[in-house]
Amino acid sequence: MLETERLILCPWQASDWRDFRPIATDPEVMRYINGGVPWDDEAIQRFVERQVTRYEQEGFCRWKLVEKESRNVIGFCGAGIWRDLPDLEIGWWLARHFWGLGLATEAAHAALRDIFLRVKPERVISIAQQANGASIHVMRKIGLDRVRDFESEGLTLVQYGISREQYAAGR
Repeated sequence: MLETERLILCPWQASDWRDFRPIATDPEVMRYINGGVPWDDEAIQRFVERQVTRYEQEGFCRWKLVEKESRNVIGFCGAGIWRDLPDLEIGWWLARHFWGLGLATEAAHAALRDIFLRVKPERVISIAQQANGASIHVMRKIGLDRVRDFESEGLTLVQYGISREQYAAGR
């Protein structure tokens, strides 16, 4: 479990999918994920189950984000695998009500620190749609540099990244 000033980042339990449902079914949250199409219950359950399994087997996951004050699930932040890329990918989703408060940056700082200290990859990346300025802003704030623009499934994406050496040097 990780803790910040306003958040708790913790492993998922299978039953948490219900608490995550309002986020994964919000078309605005999903706008840059899959064109605004909400996930169905099965997709939400699979996502949560993948996080449970990944944490148990590999020691990392996209942590469940819990707001300290309310104790409500407000999203996720942490490491995962993006398609067939070899590097760990840090990502985040937050419930719309919590946008613009600096919580994604707060969570991403804690998750990135944990990734490099515990998991020790050579590099961490983050990927977003080029139009997702808010996520790109978070990537920059946590010290990631733009690596490339690329196309995938008809979308223009950007990849940012940071090496373990850059992170250790205080980048």
